[in-house]
Amino acid sequence: MTRGEVNMRKDRPQTTDYRLQTIDNRQQKNSLESGVWSLESEKGMVLIVSLLLLLVATVVGITALSTSTTKVMITGNQRLSEVNFSHADGGVSVSVPIIKTTWDDINFGTATSSVYAGIIMDNFSDDPAQDADINDIQYLDLAGTTTISIDIDLLYEDQPPGCGMKFATGGEGSGSVCVDKYYRVNSNSAGPVGSVAGVGALYRYVLR
Repeated sequence: MTRGEVNMRKDRPQTTDYRLQTIDNRQQKNSLESGVWSLESEKGMVLIVSLLLLLVATVVGITALSTSTTKVMITGNQRLSEVNFSHADGGVSVSVPIIKTTWDDINFGTATSSVYAGIIMDNFSDDPAQDADINDIQYLDLAGTTTISIDIDLLYEDQPPGCGMKFATGGEGSGSVCVDKYYRVNSNSAGPVGSVAGVGALYRYVLR
């Protein structure tokens, strides 16, 4: 082996180191490029996840708003129902003094001059089943938003136990009376937004 060959062998490792360094530089460059691509990819995923979360939050908000609106409507309907029921029940109470005033033919006409004259209809009758399903009384509540319509029908008369027969013609305005009169009272209330309620009652008027 000559001296020149020995020098050439000594120079070869330097060439190999340069190639390794070049490969390392390429790997580092590829790693940097891969890292940049990975960051950009993660940014895209973050955007997609954010949009999905925003969509879910929007759906939840719309659902909550719809539920709240439905609850408000239910509460309003319940309130209207209770108000109408109260008015209809009040109509039954109004019917009692009117029945007491108009129980016979002679006193029947005096109702038109009483405090109830303004709410008694022209077709009001004390005859049994003569005006079935026809409103005998009608008036507005104080607010003027609810109409109360009342139908009063005399169903029948009955002689209570321990009481004698009718004396003379007491039922017609003279003599003594011992009889029970049974009335059917149907009171209906019609309020805002088509809300309605009805109350039915059977009233016994005792004559002694």
